[in-house]
Amino acid sequence: MSGFSIVDGVAEIHDTELHQTWMDRPDYIDAVAAWPDPDVAATKRIVVEFVADLARMIRDDAVEERIHDIMKRYVAEDYVQHDPNAPGNGREQLIEHLRRAPLDDGPPPAVVNIIAEGELASVMTRQPTPDPLIPGSTYDWYSLAVVRISDGRLSEHWGPLKKTAPGEGSM
Repeated sequence: MSGFSIVDGVAEIHDTELHQTWMDRPDYIDAVAAWPDPDVAATKRIVVEFVADLARMIRDDAVEERIHDIMKRYVAEDYVQHDPNAPGNGREQLIEHLRRAPLDDGPPPAVVNIIAEGELASVMTRQPTPDPLIPGSTYDWYSLAVVRISDGRLSEHWGPLKKTAPGEGSM
């Protein structure tokens, strides 16, 4: 495992470049998705591959070209969204939400852990972020989200975002 290790189920990234390239590293994705129970591993695989496909889409500035295929592959048509900034439920609403979201902060943070139990999976991401209190320094920003997987697709999402006014904040 070049540039990372898995410690107690959490990916520890040693090579800072991996924060930008994790989505292109099959060895990293395999390690994050690994679990002895094949059902849990399958759930983890769906989640990490979904986030990796989104990350590549955003990095490549290819939302219009890829959003429909990605959503059709991973997201249930009757998807339920609990993000207060999203326009409503359903896969098509999610597509429109992602088309309008400000995606100018670079690729999404690296997935460092997924905990799965039954239909629910919690995904934890980590991204070095400029420290507003110490110029020139960074801190590790962690984010958690929970998804429900039904019939091999994301069917529901709960996230950490607060409601924002249009044009404020970013995903």
